[in-house]
Amino acid sequence: MESKRHTPSLSAQEVKKLIDDKKDVVVVDVRRFDEYQTMSIPTGISVPGAELVLRVPELAPNPKTKIIVNCTGRTRSIIGTQSLINAGIPNEANALRNGTIGWTLAGQELDKGQSRKFKEVSEGTAMVAADRARSVADQAGVKRVKLADIEQWKSQVGRTTYFFDTRTPEEYEVGHLPGFRSTPGGQLV
Repeated sequence: MESKRHTPSLSAQEVKKLIDDKKDVVVVDVRRFDEYQTMSIPTGISVPGAELVLRVPELAPNPKTKIIVNCTGRTRSIIGTQSLINAGIPNEANALRNGTIGWTLAGQELDKGQSRKFKEVSEGTAMVAADRARSVADQAGVKRVKLADIEQWKSQVGRTTYFFDTRTPEEYEVGHLPGFRSTPGGQLV
């Protein structure tokens, strides 16, 4: 994705300078919350990957705010950054090159045990995010199914079909379709 889409990225040193200079920047960590708590970039906020398009507009309502997307290495940060770009989020988005590993290799300190986490969003923000997600899906040719299709697939014996619920674990626990496994979207890749 990075080589085809030219997903923008910044080095650990560049991101540290933005943070140290108190520039208008929001760092979002796209890993699971438990990974984030183990080690995180200073000022980083836990926003697991599949939540980015929904949560970033309220974390950074000013379109001039830079968004830095990080993970442990690089894959999830690149995918997260590109998802923001593809969805038309107006903020400049950059992946943190080599993630927390690159941060450490640059001799910079990581936070430990943090609990900064996304907040719930307004109904208006949720509706805009849903429209953006549908637009990206339509452009990519993603098909939609009906509940009847799911029931038919469940009854097939000649093939294996996996059913994943990509919402947050908390949303999954509140309620989910029978037979679906919790697989938060950012982890699915």
